Amino acid sequence: MRVGTLMALVFLAALAPACKSRRPVPVDTSEAGDIPREVALQKLRELLPTAEFLYCTAPKETLKGSEVRGLSVQSAHMDIDHGRGKRLSLTYADISVVNLEQVGKYYTARVYTAVSLDRELFGFQWRQEDPAKRAVELLASLKKK
Repeated sequence: MRVGTLMALVFLAALAPACKSRRPVPVDTSEAGDIPREVALQKLRELLPTAEFLYCTAPKETLKGSEVRGLSVQSAHMDIDHGRGKRLSLTYADISVVNLEQVGKYYTARVYTAVSLDRELFGFQWRQEDPAKRAVELLASLKKK
């Protein structure tokens, strides 16, 4: 009996990393520069509140979409109020790379800055691919302007 239980645990442990594998999802951002800035800002105001999760690595915070108390998308930056003290902030001029990955069942728009090239500063997660792709396009359009 113990051997069977041990074999089942080894099998589950071997499958666990496969469940959380990261798969890059290609997004064509070549035309992102053609999106007018005000249009991109308005679309982000509509799109980002629909994210199921968001996280920031500096300071380290992970939030469900419902935990976000306020999201302010301004011309030069965005602020996220999570109700736990200091607001999370992203300045568009600092964005160096924006990409999309599928991690498990979620699509994650990852935002890297000049300060954090080795690790993303922000991540926005959706279960559907389309809103995540749109977020990558919109954020990429703001970094170029």
